[in-house]
Amino acid sequence: MTRQRLYARLLMAVTLPLMLVTATLWPVLRVHLETRQESIRAETRAIMQVGKDTLLRDINETLSYALAVAEMPVIKAHMTGEIDEDVDNSTSAQLTGFLSTLIEHYPRYTKLILIDNQGNEVLRAPVGITSDPRFTDHHHASTDYFKAASKLSARDLYISPPGHNLQYELFSGEVVPVVNVATPIFDDQGERQGMVLLSLNWQHLTEAVQQAMLIDPEAGVLLADAQGGWLLTEGSQRLPMIRFGDNYAELAAEPWQPVTEQDKGAFTLGDHLLRFQRLDIRSEAYEGLTGRIFSQDDTLPWVLGVSLPTPTWKSLLQDEAIVVWFLLLTYSTAVALGIYWSISSHQQRKLRRQAQQQATEVSNLYENAPCGYHSLNADGVILKMNQTELDWLSLTRDVIGKRCYRDFISPDSLSAFDAAFQDVKAGRQGEAECTLIATDSQERQVVIQAVGYLEKDRFKYSNATVFDITERKQLEEKLRAQAMTDPLTGVYNRRYLQAQASVEISRASRHQTPISLIAIDIDHFKRINDEYGHDAGDEVLKRFTDVIKGLLRHEDLLCRVGGEEFAILLPDTPLEKAWQVAERIRVAVEQTQVPLEQDDVPITIAITASFGVTHVASGEMSLKAAIKRADNGLYEAKAAGRNRIVLQER
Repeated sequence: MTRQRLYARLLMAVTLPLMLVTATLWPVLRVHLETRQESIRAETRAIMQVGKDTLLRDINETLSYALAVAEMPVIKAHMTGEIDEDVDNSTSAQLTGFLSTLIEHYPRYTKLILIDNQGNEVLRAPVGITSDPRFTDHHHASTDYFKAASKLSARDLYISPPGHNLQYELFSGEVVPVVNVATPIFDDQGERQGMVLLSLNWQHLTEAVQQAMLIDPEAGVLLADAQGGWLLTEGSQRLPMIRFGDNYAELAAEPWQPVTEQDKGAFTLGDHLLRFQRLDIRSEAYEGLTGRIFSQDDTLPWVLGVSLPTPTWKSLLQDEAIVVWFLLLTYSTAVALGIYWSISSHQQRKLRRQAQQQATEVSNLYENAPCGYHSLNADGVILKMNQTELDWLSLTRDVIGKRCYRDFISPDSLSAFDAAFQDVKAGRQGEAECTLIATDSQERQVVIQAVGYLEKDRFKYSNATVFDITERKQLEEKLRAQAMTDPLTGVYNRRYLQAQASVEISRASRHQTPISLIAIDIDHFKRINDEYGHDAGDEVLKRFTDVIKGLLRHEDLLCRVGGEEFAILLPDTPLEKAWQVAERIRVAVEQTQVPLEQDDVPITIAITASFGVTHVASGEMSLKAAIKRADNGLYEAKAAGRNRIVLQER
């Protein structure tokens, strides 16, 4: 096959699948994109309806509440002064309390005020509400709502336009904008007696509208008056971040222009779909009671809108990751098949040779791995074993199928091996730390990890990996010995004394045998260090321990517990015999001459030691008390002139 022909086949293997797959999937993807866009349009319609219903419901309830208060008989009586003067103050307080309770139970309201025909406050609920500084004298004659409501008929209402002539109040510790709703109060004869002013917490209302419309986390909410004044108290998520009362028409002229040209509709703005509707609360918001609604004409109708991102090819592929992976997989598979088709037969033979070589390498790796491998049947008979483990056990392949593996496990490890093998046969992973005994009696510490192969819930065979931990165990023993041994003298240290004492005390308790303890301290050891140096002191310590070790039994325990302090634990030894042992040691130490060099001049020094002897009393579970008694005897020996023994009984 020429190079040009190979290149032509490879080019065909790449381009033909691309063309076929693209021609097949393009119409499907196009329909899918249009379906996603239609679902966005339907979602904006649903969100718009929810927002409109929420806004009109809250406005409607506020207007109904104001009218209901204006027509309450007790309110009319209070405004006309028909209440008896003797109970007027009490009634006024009760009415204030009643209205305050109503206001406190509805977070959408901040206050309710009764105003007479001259603009003076007659009653305020709640009493402590903080208002706009202009109205601290409780006179409302110059306000827009008073002037407008003074001209209204019964059951007519006036709403201050949000965002104009802004008024704020301290509500629950927060300064919030309010919208005032005013309606006149007429007595039963039709005479105007004043008006009701109900302040609506505009922040509470707009937050309720926003929460209702944020069904989709990517939705943006629009609420503005007819002049473009922004009516939301917080910037929405997807529209420009502006503040309540700002001019949205100037800040966002591009989306505002289409809104002013029709009552409702939807249009695309960049990569978003904006749906809007104009709402005139004078004709839509109030139902149920007769009357008209008034406000500043240039601020109505309001514009309510919602925006959502529109699907594009890019977003579609980002959202539909499975489609992208499917395309890539399809293209890759087709191209791979085409390339494979272009490979010649001699390459296939080369691959077969490489496979055979790799199989040989894997077999060699299995046989000569640094760990052992074997397989056993349900009876524990060896079915397979690599050369490494055969060498460990000094076996040949003749044992395969004939010998049980547990024959090579030490007796003290059989229980652990059997328990692990039972787990393997039950389908669980098994692990055991065992000692292998080879045919030449050589022992090896190993960890065996095995799993079982089950067929239809029946055990067939096990596969095990065997790790040689002999060196690790030897190292652990060496480290443990080092941790329990004094490095200078080679005798045991205090830690080993405490550990071994528990064993000896338990044994003595079982067999009712005595235990004695000797505490020893080299006399004037500090002076030896000061006069001859620490090297001389180390030599004295080593010579001292050599002398003592030659006078003790194999079961006696000599330990260095401090600098020049030593202790001897004497199992199966009564107190009198312990004293005799101490006396032999004292005499031997007294007769010891330690050869040293000082300034290259050979010298010898004599040493002595003081002793405290005691026994471990029955019922004592540790050496703590015995050590204290032996130390007390040691201190008495030193105080009495050193080089002597003091016996301490319990």
